[in-house]
Amino acid sequence: MMTNSNMRVVKEPRGFLKLLQFIFAIFAFATASGGGSHFQFSVTCNSSSDPKMVDVYYSYPYRLEDVPVTSKFCENATQSVYPLVGNENSSAEYFVTIGVFAFLYSLVALTIYVFVEGQFGDKDLWSKADLFITTAFAIFWFTSSSAWAAAVADIKWSTYAPNVYTHGSVSKLCSKPGAVCTDAGLNSSYANLNVSILFGFLNFILWAGNIWFTYKETPWHAQRNEPVEKKYPSPALGTPTGMEGGTLSSPSQI
Repeated sequence: MMTNSNMRVVKEPRGFLKLLQFIFAIFAFATASGGGSHFQFSVTCNSSSDPKMVDVYYSYPYRLEDVPVTSKFCENATQSVYPLVGNENSSAEYFVTIGVFAFLYSLVALTIYVFVEGQFGDKDLWSKADLFITTAFAIFWFTSSSAWAAAVADIKWSTYAPNVYTHGSVSKLCSKPGAVCTDAGLNSSYANLNVSILFGFLNFILWAGNIWFTYKETPWHAQRNEPVEKKYPSPALGTPTGMEGGTLSSPSQI
């Protein structure tokens, strides 16, 4: 099979960008789905001088309102509360889905470029499909990255400890007489989430930039750059010299 491969296409802009798209898509959805973290806040009760540390863990798909925290919270009985505010699963799943499909399509396109494209008798249909799909992914990357960036900002706000014990269900417990909630000093890490946004917009730039190179492979670009052939009417048979313009030159004009 390697004898029929065309590895030269990987050195061309179209193939090289597709290789980068394959790699950057992996980083984008991996960092977004692996952005889970945890933080702590402390609860001090009048009946005890020792503060109780409350750990809050969250992860992909970031359904923050469904994250439970179980503690006594200055009560005699243990209870579960849902301290976080917000539900960012739709933006997170949209971003990760685009990343996974972009990764799969880049792999398929690279395989066609290297092993199959040269065997097409007529590759016009594939070149047009490649252009349309590349354009669609550029749009999807921009919209999903924008939505994901807004979702990450909401995740940061919702998982900031002072916002947790001043908003939502925990705020009711912390506002009870004798209960004091404070930041325990362990905050969430947002490194993966920040990097995933960066990779999202880098993917948009890669896919948008590759639109031109995929367009150059289509018949539309070839037709646009075809030289225009000027056609002149051939003189009629038997036309004497000097009658090409339609009239015969007189002897005085010769």
